[in-house]
Amino acid sequence: MAAPEPAPRRGREREREEESEDESDILEESPCGRWQKRREQVNQGNMPGVQSTFLAMDTEEGVEVVWNELRFSDRKAFSAHEEKIQTMFEQLVLVDHPNIVKLHKYWLDACEARARSTCPRAASSSSSRRPRRTTRP
Repeated sequence: MAAPEPAPRRGREREREEESEDESDILEESPCGRWQKRREQVNQGNMPGVQSTFLAMDTEEGVEVVWNELRFSDRKAFSAHEEKIQTMFEQLVLVDHPNIVKLHKYWLDACEARARSTCPRAASSSSSRRPRRTTRP
């Protein structure tokens, strides 16, 4: 009689499935590779000019951040005002005030006429909705 084969490792398979699900949730990555936009959209209220807001992961700090996207309907107008837009974002990055959300980083995509920015995710009163910290990969 042949010896019975060992049972498959269910824990390992489950870990691989969770890892692949996490990877599939990443929709886009910042040019520097630090921030990874995820599939989950969040409601940031009525922020002028912001069309889309997603959760993202700061891979250096291991915390959730908010990924904002501003889309411009006219690429020519975006190109004409790109310098002004860049100056505005540079000034916003420098703002450091306890009552104003800190803008971490921004980048412009002239091909798609979009501006993207990241800022910390605001904690809510519920402990379950506070920014999550994860271990670094």
